[in-house]
Amino acid sequence: MTIGILCEPPDERRVSLLPDQAQSLIKQKITVLVETNAGALSFANDDFYTAKGVKATLRKDVLGVSDIILSIHAPSEEDLALLKTNAILMGVYQPLFNFMLMQQWASQNITTFSLDMMPRTTRAQAMDVLSSQANIAGYKAVLLAASLYPKYFPMFMTAAGSVTPAKVLILGAGVAG
Repeated sequence: MTIGILCEPPDERRVSLLPDQAQSLIKQKITVLVETNAGALSFANDDFYTAKGVKATLRKDVLGVSDIILSIHAPSEEDLALLKTNAILMGVYQPLFNFMLMQQWASQNITTFSLDMMPRTTRAQAMDVLSSQANIAGYKAVLLAASLYPKYFPMFMTAAGSVTPAKVLILGAGVAG
């Protein structure tokens, strides 16, 4: 079995599989390919992947030989034309919002697993991409807000006294809220 990791659109900093997780697949005798520079914006350049046993190659090669394609965003029409027969797509495709795209893929007999549709239960928690991404987004939102706030966000008390905490309103739901 061969699993391929695609490079995401330019505005996306994430990659669908990091080198350490790819290594655990390789230990199970699975071949893993990564599109050249797929992890560059995630601080995982090609050298990190190759050090773990992953082969870095061109996008067309990843698409043409992989049994499973990992990508956060939906591959393009041009990419789908290069897919190996019976290849499986796995990512965060938001099928409830991209209903027409899902219908099109179904009519082309493309097997798809959209990980954002994974049930948010204790048994599926290890595969729950929504909670992990919401956690990261919530944390990042606080950092961004702190950098824009005209004062600073004190987070300490000392024997010399404490600084009055910042007063903010947090809007959100679930993990991030």
